[in-house]
Amino acid sequence: MKVLIVDDEKHVREAIRYFVPWEKYDVAEIFEATNGQEAMEIILEQQPAVVFTDMRMPLMDGAELLEWIHRYSPYTKTIVISGYQDFSYVKPAIVYGGIDYLLKPLNSKQLISAAERAFQKWEEEKRERERAFRQNIQLNVLRPLYWDKKLSELVGGTVSFQELEEALVEELGLPRNAKHCRMAVLSLQSSGGLLLKKFRGDIQLTSFVLVNVCNEMVSLRKQGFAFRYWQEGADVAVLFWNRAEEAEERLLEINESLKQAYGISLDIGLSRILPFPGGISDAFIQARQSLAERNLLLKGKRIHEYLEGSSEAGRAGGTMADDLLEKLGLSLLSCDSDKIVRSFDDWADFLAGTGVLTISGLREWEDRLRNVLTKWRLEWVGAEEVSKAEAPFPSAIEAGGDFSFERWKDSLKSYIMGMFGESKLSRSSDSRIVREIRDYLDRNYQQEITLQHIADRFFLSRENVSRKFKQVTGENLSDYLTNLRIDKAKELLQNSDMRLSRISELIGYEDEKYFSRVFKKATGLTPREYRKGDFDENN
Repeated sequence: MKVLIVDDEKHVREAIRYFVPWEKYDVAEIFEATNGQEAMEIILEQQPAVVFTDMRMPLMDGAELLEWIHRYSPYTKTIVISGYQDFSYVKPAIVYGGIDYLLKPLNSKQLISAAERAFQKWEEEKRERERAFRQNIQLNVLRPLYWDKKLSELVGGTVSFQELEEALVEELGLPRNAKHCRMAVLSLQSSGGLLLKKFRGDIQLTSFVLVNVCNEMVSLRKQGFAFRYWQEGADVAVLFWNRAEEAEERLLEINESLKQAYGISLDIGLSRILPFPGGISDAFIQARQSLAERNLLLKGKRIHEYLEGSSEAGRAGGTMADDLLEKLGLSLLSCDSDKIVRSFDDWADFLAGTGVLTISGLREWEDRLRNVLTKWRLEWVGAEEVSKAEAPFPSAIEAGGDFSFERWKDSLKSYIMGMFGESKLSRSSDSRIVREIRDYLDRNYQQEITLQHIADRFFLSRENVSRKFKQVTGENLSDYLTNLRIDKAKELLQNSDMRLSRISELIGYEDEKYFSRVFKKATGLTPREYRKGDFDENN
């Protein structure tokens, strides 16, 4: 604790210092002032627990000082020490909560007793303030959880607006005359889940951050409130109840904040403007549907407004796309790689040509494609091989979060052709050694590997290694190793902040400059350019 003694007489200040056993009350510092103005400056800077003050002083007397302390330092306890019994001096001490009024000359027992009461009172109030502070912290933690739950129930229709109306008005600033509402929903899985990856897959933390960003734009403007949705179909929801026509503008600001902070923009579903409060549930359904049925072919569009009939347009292609997918299955059975490529291109290009491909439609077509591939592999390599876990389809999300149809098409084609090559290797006993070589490269690409090293390891001549690898895979061994390393480098460049020298080491190049030359030759870009996201969809 700190103490301030205010008196224009030095001997009085010294007497107070002498009589009170400060160490007993754990007093760390004692300050002195000769008038009220000096005292004010010290109180503002040091926040003393107790002030001993005279009543008659130059510049500012004790009555004015007591009134000022009561207003600007209410936790400070005061003890008045005066040479006058006049009630006009006693009254301010009573009005402004003084602990005691002591008369000069000072009586040591009275002074010590008053000081003890002041210190005890300050300690009691300090403990109460700390208890209230801890309680407030708990309430501040629980309050968002409470509103997450209640607003989730409100938009889900399991709790009525009337049950929450008063709390919404008092705590969240809902205007009593609100007549319209609008809902927006955000999914952490949109944009390839890139924001979630920034927080190492922690859904709770990512949702918490996203809600805070939304409420900086929405709640602080008293336009509505963002909350974590407790059921499936959305991770974060925003309920607009004021100036709903400005909702899209707020959502654009939210995305701009996310882009500046994390380099990512999210896809957001937005409902129409509906009556409040009766339209809350319908607005939520519309927002969730507009997000799920967003058209992936509209590149750069992030705010997806609800449109009637959008769900019917979700599955692009219909019967024609089914027929083309069936032809792809037949071409796989033919074992003709050119036919496979042409059939896949025909199917994928037809989907792009429809002009509409929703996220649900994309998943449905990927499921149908996986069924075709599984059926082919059952006939080609047998049930035992098919039962092994398959790798997931490659992602087609660019660095900024946009879906790239061309990247999806090219990566999926590579996936299918890689599977086709795997199946050929499985069927050909003569090519088993090549498969072993390739598996070895896949596991050890980060080490220094030469043709001679491979030849020695597998007891073949260098010429035999090159010839067999080319015959079976259709690719030079050196090209395969380079492409493997470049693919790994791309992953590290997009998903980590590692230095280029470290990435170079991890993929098997000791020389960073040589790695940069190889990378640019393969992709057309330097590693730094690729990391910035300046790459073409086909690279």
